[in-house]
Amino acid sequence: LEALANAAANALDLDALGALGETANKYDVLTDDGGEKFKVIEQSEYCGCTGRVCCAPNHKLQLHVYDPQEDPKKEVLVFDRPCKIGQCCACFDICKQEMRVMDGNETELGYIKQPFLGGGFSPELQVMEREEDEDPVAIIKADAVCCIA
Repeated sequence: LEALANAAANALDLDALGALGETANKYDVLTDDGGEKFKVIEQSEYCGCTGRVCCAPNHKLQLHVYDPQEDPKKEVLVFDRPCKIGQCCACFDICKQEMRVMDGNETELGYIKQPFLGGGFSPELQVMEREEDEDPVAIIKADAVCCIA
């Protein structure tokens, strides 16, 4: 689950989501020896109030995770991220990145959120069991330095 949370964290990477004209992304998650582990397909609107054109890189998206070894057409996980406002300092909930993690039956498994001020000079995401939890079960830190969020 931690490897998939890291893949989701990459989807939350504000610089990696691109600019106008971007298409929905597809990812291959590989094992350490290069074997195929999961296929991930982004579902997001091109236009609209929360689409890639109007809200990139903070647009609403879902990441659908498939296990090609088991059943390449059956979702094993879904990551659901709402649209957020700009690349601000993550002081307010409307600015903080967040993502729900669900199994293929849409049962919530976890919640990923950006902390107050985005982790400060060391950007981070907190992995929680539920949205209302106060204490994270894991923290994903970026290998970068930034000036708040």
